[in-house]
Amino acid sequence: MNQEQVNETMTIQRLCGKVANAEGRPADQLKYFTADCQVRIYMGDEQILDFTGQKYLESGLKTFLGGLKRCHYMLGQHTIDFLAQDKATGLLFCRAAHVKEDYGEDIIVDYCIYYEDIYEKIHGEWLIKARDVHYLISNRQVLGM
Repeated sequence: MNQEQVNETMTIQRLCGKVANAEGRPADQLKYFTADCQVRIYMGDEQILDFTGQKYLESGLKTFLGGLKRCHYMLGQHTIDFLAQDKATGLLFCRAAHVKEDYGEDIIVDYCIYYEDIYEKIHGEWLIKARDVHYLISNRQVLGM
């Protein structure tokens, strides 16, 4: 890996950090995705959602994350492979906690997730062109503070 790829890798990793920081606020996330993005969400082996385009991504995420009171994302290992100067793929592991209210109680759902991404550099800026979100493990319990 040359120095330019090291710098680009860090830029893509920051991009993914910004997406995680905006989790729960779909409108804020859109600027990190291409206009024609595709996002597919899987629970285990079953695909449950498929959004193409920013407009559908925003409305779909609002529905999928509806009622989310708080969330926390911790990004882990992130491998990036460059296909060209303006295109890369990535595999990113994540641990997420979502807090929602259910029947008057705060419920926390802890997830183990990995993302399969395609990144594209447009006008000098890296964006997510495609993202497959794989929810592998989830644990749901009443939140105790």
